[in-house]
Amino acid sequence: MRKDLKVAVIGTGPSALMAAEIISAAGISVSIFEKRKTPARKLLIAGSSGLNVTHDTPVVNLPSQYSGSETFWKNIFNQFNSKDWLEFIHSIGIKTFKGTSRRFFVENMKAGMLVANWKKRIEQHNATWYFNHQVQNFHLLKSSEIELQFENKPLQIFDAVVFCLGGASWEPPHEKIVWPKMFKDKKIGFEPFTASNVGFEVDWKPAFLKEAEGLPLKNILLRTSKGVLQGDLMITHYGLEGTPIYSMGVQGKAHIDLKPDLSHEQIREKLSRLKENLSPIRRIQKQLKLTDAALALLFHETPTNELKDLSKMTERLKNFPIILKKKGNLERAISSAGGLKLHELSSELMIHKCPGVFAAGEMLDWDTTTGGFLIQACVSQGYIAGKGVLKYLKAPKVKPRKRLQQLK
Repeated sequence: MRKDLKVAVIGTGPSALMAAEIISAAGISVSIFEKRKTPARKLLIAGSSGLNVTHDTPVVNLPSQYSGSETFWKNIFNQFNSKDWLEFIHSIGIKTFKGTSRRFFVENMKAGMLVANWKKRIEQHNATWYFNHQVQNFHLLKSSEIELQFENKPLQIFDAVVFCLGGASWEPPHEKIVWPKMFKDKKIGFEPFTASNVGFEVDWKPAFLKEAEGLPLKNILLRTSKGVLQGDLMITHYGLEGTPIYSMGVQGKAHIDLKPDLSHEQIREKLSRLKENLSPIRRIQKQLKLTDAALALLFHETPTNELKDLSKMTERLKNFPIILKKKGNLERAISSAGGLKLHELSSELMIHKCPGVFAAGEMLDWDTTTGGFLIQACVSQGYIAGKGVLKYLKAPKVKPRKRLQQLK
């Protein structure tokens, strides 16, 4: 293999970092381009409230967690799965733990140390970082090289390019996503972006919001026409956020079980046990150990004539009705669906129409729920794309697990 080979990785999210890791560890010169001043913005945002990096779903069942072709996902996870990813995280000095939700978290719950250690690891290889570089276009040259055009920057030429440009979620309102055009202009199939893993609007009473905005509804069970899911929800000024609403949210009537671990009869027995002459809401407060948000919901969002009826309050506890209105937009979404259509890519994630050009991560048209599945898919695709570049450049073939051992 030629020693003067050069590869560009566009982006600094988890898929980009993994692709850069794999390629640079093979001794190939890698240039990493980021449009902002610092790397991994979305990963750092995602980790601000507890970074979950994967889920303990058995590897054989992982493909069922994602939209799109099962064959596509089997190919991805057969080469780099959740066990490989955890092993890699540990190899760069980051400890993890599994929560009760079956999600794996980094030990300090933040993404900062993971990004810093990973960046340092890549810098130990033959890699160079370029910040404030907004890619505008790419062109295939007769020499089989790829020319990259940046905004207000010189043209650069590479032997292969990996695009990891992210989706449309969490983008500031004033920043227009311009990269889809350079693929559409080359007749590469593209599915418009839509919001995914996003909350729903609910018309809360002002008194309830004053007391409960920003507070969690812990360990509830959400029922909608789409299905049932247990977990935590967050009260926001516009409605509800959280995994149950991301997975099962649908416009219309929904119900929340505020105490799923107790039956109707068990709740009635607990509330009737008190001999004091207390109102139903005071009995609930003393006996059921609800969160402040759940108590506020019962008190402020229940019709006044029901607050004194123990039977009706019990029913509300187990089946609290809410109306889910409009789904949140892309600016509020944790992730987005849509992007480059998967059939445009080879099994190594190279674009069929553009030899030497690879794509990975949220910029591809796939979708999944939160809980570690998003980042798992991104790093797995980054691994596949990196491995695909090595194959394209005639690098020695290395089995995935052996590669991980060499990276340590």
